[in-house]
Amino acid sequence: MSPEHDTTPDEPPSTTPPSCFVIGPIGDKHAEHGTPERRLYEESMRVYEEVIVAACREHHMTPVRADSLTDTGEVTEQIYRRLEQDDIVIADVSGGNPNVTLELGYRLGCKRTAILIGETGNLPFNIRQLRTVRFRRTEVGLPEARDQLSRFLAAGVARGFGPVADLGAAPQPLGHGVGEASDEEPDAPGLVDRVAQAEEQMEAVLVDIEAMGEALRQIAEVAYESTPQMDAVTAANGSTGARLAVVGSFARKLTKPATALRESSEAFAARMTDIEAGIHAAFDIAESHPGGEIDADNENFLHQIIDMAESTRAAATEVTEFGTMMKTFIGYSRTLRGPGGDILTAVRVIASVLTRVNSLEARARALLPDPPAPLATTSQPNR
Repeated sequence: MSPEHDTTPDEPPSTTPPSCFVIGPIGDKHAEHGTPERRLYEESMRVYEEVIVAACREHHMTPVRADSLTDTGEVTEQIYRRLEQDDIVIADVSGGNPNVTLELGYRLGCKRTAILIGETGNLPFNIRQLRTVRFRRTEVGLPEARDQLSRFLAAGVARGFGPVADLGAAPQPLGHGVGEASDEEPDAPGLVDRVAQAEEQMEAVLVDIEAMGEALRQIAEVAYESTPQMDAVTAANGSTGARLAVVGSFARKLTKPATALRESSEAFAARMTDIEAGIHAAFDIAESHPGGEIDADNENFLHQIIDMAESTRAAATEVTEFGTMMKTFIGYSRTLRGPGGDILTAVRVIASVLTRVNSLEARARALLPDPPAPLATTSQPNR
């Protein structure tokens, strides 16, 4: 849990908090590092601590995992007793662990509340119709899942944890994962609308990236043209006035492309925010196809996502380089603060989107069919 999201209660609650039991993949913390069992343990603990524990703390709840039960007696008996009696069960269904599925089925059979969480793209098919707080293992994805889980818990605390249908068994409205159907406005776009919007807007996203690239080209050109003048004044030990004139000329030439870079980066970030949910929804639909079959249109869309990610990384590298330079130049003269500020803004904007873009690229590459194996060749003997 990040230090910025301190959920430690200031004072103890006036009533007994709801009891909370957590089921999910556990792994083996005693296994050697690098083994599948150890990785499973580390991954599940990260979700448990950064999503489940963090959300529960906001409501003075103390979640208990099966591997931390301290009562005497058979562990299996303790697990099923808590599945029957605890106010809330949170189930991490990532990977479709058989034990988790069995325990979740028992909880649902008791007609008690269960909240499902699971990693996007790694959900068992037979429970996808149940509402699931979906997460991605990213710096943004886990806090988003924590906040969504906290809202589910807040609803339960406010009105009491009743049957499973109250919180955990409504259809998931968006492929992107989080969000209750009741939260949607009547005219809000649905799943297919969001996918269509994402596909339509991809061309505009690529145009935004091209605009960033053109602005960067112009900035580089201005820097290239101005460098000899700056070097000449420095070599001649020119006066402060002469140096100021050169810097002022550089700043004036830099103003227009720097503004264009800031505006195009902001347009790119805003457009990505609008269509990111639709892109993930399109991925979810593609993942549900039997046999992982992808038609030509969908394959082209996946390649667009990959191209977009590669172009964004290239732009981010160039913008960061100019940003580093401008941090030094801004101190030379106030005339450089305007264009320098625009470039530094672009650095921050693109950096804020880059992690999400990388996540989209990873999913797109995972969905692409494997390339055909190269034909075997038979070497010919020397003659």
